[in-house]
Amino acid sequence: MTPRSNMLAITGAISFVLFSVVVVLGWVVPVDRFVTSALDPLAGPLFVYVTELGSVKVLIGLSFIGMLYFLWRGDRFEAFRLPIVVITTLLVTQGLKLIYGVDRPSIDAALDATTYSFPSGHASGSLALYGLLAVLMYRRNETVAGLILLVTLTLAVSFSRVILNVHYFSDVIGGWLVALVIVAGSEIVRRKQH
Repeated sequence: MTPRSNMLAITGAISFVLFSVVVVLGWVVPVDRFVTSALDPLAGPLFVYVTELGSVKVLIGLSFIGMLYFLWRGDRFEAFRLPIVVITTLLVTQGLKLIYGVDRPSIDAALDATTYSFPSGHASGSLALYGLLAVLMYRRNETVAGLILLVTLTLAVSFSRVILNVHYFSDVIGGWLVALVIVAGSEIVRRKQH
């Protein structure tokens, strides 16, 4: 897994840099518009609740609940890894928003949409938490239903941001790339620890 984790981390980082150039140059605008118009018919109050599953409060809260669970199981590394990965992802995402300064399609404080747009914190945080949990479940040969649920949560939260018109599709992709790099990096650290 280490060579795969190394490759994912490196490929993810390079992909993010290249993709961010495409975003800053505005080359993704037609794709963003197409995806937004395709998802527009889904707009409704349900996604206001779905998007909360990717809020900072929920992600950090769930990561600490996960920490308690892994401590209870006697797995100290995973117990601390989960909140560290989630918090690191959220902090890196916020830093990148300040660097790129991409404006949102609309500002809405009720939807945690008051900072810059690229990359999406809900998308990155969701992939960091739910994606890392999916990796752990996969490694332990847990049920397929649990994996499907975690992937569905990541996709639903991420696309809810586009549906609610507080992010562009490119923001979601950027957020996923940020989380991919950090989760893959944590896999590298895990391999070195074990």
